[in-house]
Amino acid sequence: MREFIILVISIILIIVAFLSLIVVRKPTEKKSMPEELEDVFQQYCELLLTTLKLKVREVELTRFKLLSEVPFEDGQFEYYSFDYTIYPEKAVVDSNGIVLNSSELLSRGGLKGKPILLFFRQGEEMSEISFLDDRDIAQKGYKGYVNYRYANLKVWPVDDEYSLKVDDHIIRLWENLKGEAPFPYAVQTRERTQDFLSYTAQFTDTWEGQDIKVNSWIQFEKKKELIYWIKSFNPVAETYRGIRVGSTIDELKEKYRGELAYEEDFKGAGPCYGFIPQDDTNRYIAFFVADEKITEIWITDGFDERPFKKSTGYVDNDVKWQEYDYSDKLTERYAREIYVGQHKSDFDADKVLNSFVAKELHMVTVLEHGLLQDLPGRRVYYVVCEKREGHEKLHVEVMLKRIKLQNSVTGEEIWVTERYRSQIISN
Repeated sequence: MREFIILVISIILIIVAFLSLIVVRKPTEKKSMPEELEDVFQQYCELLLTTLKLKVREVELTRFKLLSEVPFEDGQFEYYSFDYTIYPEKAVVDSNGIVLNSSELLSRGGLKGKPILLFFRQGEEMSEISFLDDRDIAQKGYKGYVNYRYANLKVWPVDDEYSLKVDDHIIRLWENLKGEAPFPYAVQTRERTQDFLSYTAQFTDTWEGQDIKVNSWIQFEKKKELIYWIKSFNPVAETYRGIRVGSTIDELKEKYRGELAYEEDFKGAGPCYGFIPQDDTNRYIAFFVADEKITEIWITDGFDERPFKKSTGYVDNDVKWQEYDYSDKLTERYAREIYVGQHKSDFDADKVLNSFVAKELHMVTVLEHGLLQDLPGRRVYYVVCEKREGHEKLHVEVMLKRIKLQNSVTGEEIWVTERYRSQIISN
């Protein structure tokens, strides 16, 4: 019996040893890495070292270690740590004359943590290569960072309203180019993103020609190349509603009636009208104007927020003021009537406004009114009305001025309507 027990134990030990040998000898799967890693990392280093005015001659990357895999759509994102060596064109020394090593160089450039490699793998294809500060990953987590960075990776609806027609070709906002030129004879320039788009795309394309400029961002190589900005100086290219460079402001208002806002200096480029319909998007069309004509057109997306805002009762700044005759307030007769206690309502700006509305806007129904500006000696009111016939909305701005009566013995000051302007707003 003892010999049998020893035999069983021996057999068990042999099986365990054999299984252990199988596990040890099982070959580990070795994943391929993107071929252009060194080139991308060199660009990353040169960007960080811009402030040092330092060019990088060569880089070496070794000892890649997989940190995490994050499934995404039909592939996966992979995070790697790695060792690196940077060979600058000239050595950089600290205040003690000691040559800085590779990590110290990147630290001088603003990298506080360690660089992490991230890229997307779809079968044998790899794209979206980038290098990150490991602190960003620590804050959001591996999956959280991918979700944050690719939050804009969605199906952006293509709407003909936000398009530009060039001859027989139509360029649409959020159209997927898939590597094709957006219009004939366009010249392409590709560059790595450095602004806010770097969280959405690694590269952007600029297509230029015929006084037209189209920008697109590239996601997952040719899988997604989405137009996010269209700019036109071309007097032939026209929007969906037929407005082009050279069209008049009146033509613009006729085509986009009731859906325009106005900025006196939009993004530092001058006076501009913005097309912002109630379509539950942040897209807009910017029409820059000068000398009563359209000079430039942008078709783009505000992403988080539309830059143009419609103000209640707002009248476009290009609408001219009309002078209002208040000469009857300057007569001796009026001064005498004031002296004996008449015209008390003229001391109250709100009552002067009500008098103007009752006298000049008697064919409309007042829906809303309020104070736009309260300046020393002046007030500007807005009035929103609806015409009793046709039911069109009318926006009116009324400017009141405080004046001192010249013929008054006691020098009373009253409010008068100095000027006004109005604009029809279609429903």
